Amino acid sequence: MDAALATLLVGIAGVGGTVTSGYLAQRAAQRSLGLEHERQHHENIRDCYIAINSRARSCRYALAEYVQAMATNTLTDEIRQNAATAMHAHRAQYDEAQMVVSDSVLATARSVNYKINVLYGMLRRIDCGDLREGDTIQQAKRLLKELWTPLQAMREAMRLDLGVSEPH
Repeated sequence: MDAALATLLVGIAGVGGTVTSGYLAQRAAQRSLGLEHERQHHENIRDCYIAINSRARSCRYALAEYVQAMATNTLTDEIRQNAATAMHAHRAQYDEAQMVVSDSVLATARSVNYKINVLYGMLRRIDCGDLREGDTIQQAKRLLKELWTPLQAMREAMRLDLGVSEPH
């Protein structure tokens, strides 16, 4: 092999190596960005799940206090305000969840949201004296107790979606 051909082959190999290394570096960077994006998305979903679970449970506790105060005739404006604040926080978090969570989790969150709204509506009607058929403190207590089942189902669906629990 003569020197000119050897120089040409070395040059081609050098250029090929340079182009290949640039391409491989770009692919590695894209893969790294993709993994970072997936990690961030997973964190965002997890944070949303934590928040909606927390807000729904806080709302349930505020509504339990509302029910108890009405049942014992010790209702105060502070208890009413606590329930309204908890409802507002829950609704805001549920609105965010509608745009973020998976369909399976959304179905369970929708059930929790519906039951919380039915209970709060009943309590407000009882409190204001604008009763509908079936609006009683006893019924409110039943609805409050029944709220644990959809809350548990929502939490289980979230854990399953996050991959931290196994399907039953």
